[in-house]
Amino acid sequence: MSKPVSEKKVVKTLVDICLAEGLKEVVISPGSRNAPLTITFAAHPEFNCYSVVDERSAGFFALGIAQQTQKPVALVCTSGSALLNYAPALSEAYYQNIPLVVISADRPMEWIDQGDGQTIRQVGALDNVVKYSCNIPTYLEQNDWYVKRLVSEAFYHCMNRKAGPVHINMPLREPLYGKTVHPEDEIRIIQQYKADYRLSAPQIDELKTVWNHSDGILIVVGSQTPNEAFQGIVDQFSDFEQVVVLTEVGSNTKGEHIVGGIDKVVSTITEEEVYFFKPNLLITMDGAVVSKMVKKFLRRYPAKHHWHLSSVNRHLDTYKQLSASIELEPLDFFQQLLPHIESVKSRYKTTWINRRERSENHHKEYLEKVPWSDLKVFEKLQEILPDDYSVQWGNSSTIRYAQLFDGFQKYESYCNRGTSGIDGCTSTAVGASFITDKPTLLVSGDLSFLYDSNGLWNQYLKPNLRILVVNNGGGGIFRFIPGPSDTEELETFFEAKHEINVKPLAEMYGLNYLFADDEESLVNGLQELFKESDKVIILEVKTPNKESAGVLKSYFKRLKEEL
Repeated sequence: MSKPVSEKKVVKTLVDICLAEGLKEVVISPGSRNAPLTITFAAHPEFNCYSVVDERSAGFFALGIAQQTQKPVALVCTSGSALLNYAPALSEAYYQNIPLVVISADRPMEWIDQGDGQTIRQVGALDNVVKYSCNIPTYLEQNDWYVKRLVSEAFYHCMNRKAGPVHINMPLREPLYGKTVHPEDEIRIIQQYKADYRLSAPQIDELKTVWNHSDGILIVVGSQTPNEAFQGIVDQFSDFEQVVVLTEVGSNTKGEHIVGGIDKVVSTITEEEVYFFKPNLLITMDGAVVSKMVKKFLRRYPAKHHWHLSSVNRHLDTYKQLSASIELEPLDFFQQLLPHIESVKSRYKTTWINRRERSENHHKEYLEKVPWSDLKVFEKLQEILPDDYSVQWGNSSTIRYAQLFDGFQKYESYCNRGTSGIDGCTSTAVGASFITDKPTLLVSGDLSFLYDSNGLWNQYLKPNLRILVVNNGGGGIFRFIPGPSDTEELETFFEAKHEINVKPLAEMYGLNYLFADDEESLVNGLQELFKESDKVIILEVKTPNKESAGVLKSYFKRLKEEL
């Protein structure tokens, strides 16, 4: 049944195509120029519309929803600088292959650069962080077919092969608030059929020859969404004697013969041992790798062959040794190759597994004596965190601490490692927890949490969300990284030392608040954190910054020592 929507036919056409393309979630930030879009999206019961005032936070909120659903989510904003505030979330979505559709209202073209209010050069403003952008013609009467094609093309690029963000810019003239009932138009959807890429017989012969003549194959799995089929195929080839699979917390891939916690192992390899750990064949895939140690190791000691797997055929030469870029999804590649490869007699896997076990023994022994510090917080969290939680890790030191604990491998884990910024972790977690019924834990550092405190400024905080803030009074990572830790500007400009507590923020947003500043209060706080509640609960944990940095340095020193 027709409903009153914006009187601007071009807006109705755009919204109808969004609906036909399967778009359901629309995140709207208030404004006047985007009123026709807001009115029309809100009039359709098929859309779930959310109001988030801060566009930067709205971008990450939408990213959290799309991260969980793997479906496009729209972002709608007014003209001017509002659009530019989407850039951090869009850059994250671009490098994480998350589908977002930005629909920005704009001033008429003739008023750009003419001193009119809330007017900037919006056309192409986000081109460096989107897969596609277009500008909708102002006069629909002569361009109905063209408008439909542009919007359909935007959705194609948003979801084709590797997903990603797109930008639709729409100049709108006043009046902006008028409504009418339009006659229904037939919306033509352009079907897109993905090609089923197959390796040819000669290609398989060439690849299997390299594989079957390699007695050291290292497969590095970076950030991945949980995928049972991929997990299953990894379980098969990780049994091979010559194959080692390195994963991280965000890889969402685990197994008995898989080496997680990369830094715990790679940091212990000495110059004399390199030959035993260096691969003949390195296989990588899209998805960010957090560990700087593994990047340094593989760049310094290159493999003879390096295959990168990507459906968009990226020449991603992270380790400066790329020899083949294979245009396939990793799952498709391994499914096609697996019947043709064989296990080679080798001690390569045994070497890595033995070192993993040695490092884990050192890890446990060190933690028995470790004083109150950031490291102790993550040890206790691993022990108490319920099995059914999904975890959103904050950037920088938080995700790096998590990598050191094998116990976190069993959880669905997410982190904004596309661009690795600290600016949207809370908003992403709020969006992710809202769209799913799974209990969700955000583990954040203090700077990251404070930076994105507007992530709590919305109506979509569900009681399934828990927040753990490790407050060490600044950017603790800078006390560990060589360089900043040795400068006199450390506390002011790198660490950004502060004495701010989270409690007033929790009270302002109506959250239940807990506090811990030693091991006993932490254990009690964690137990309370994971109890049933009708509100979001936040646990602030106060830790010493200098001592925490010292503990971590000593930890890596201990890992290198013999038993």
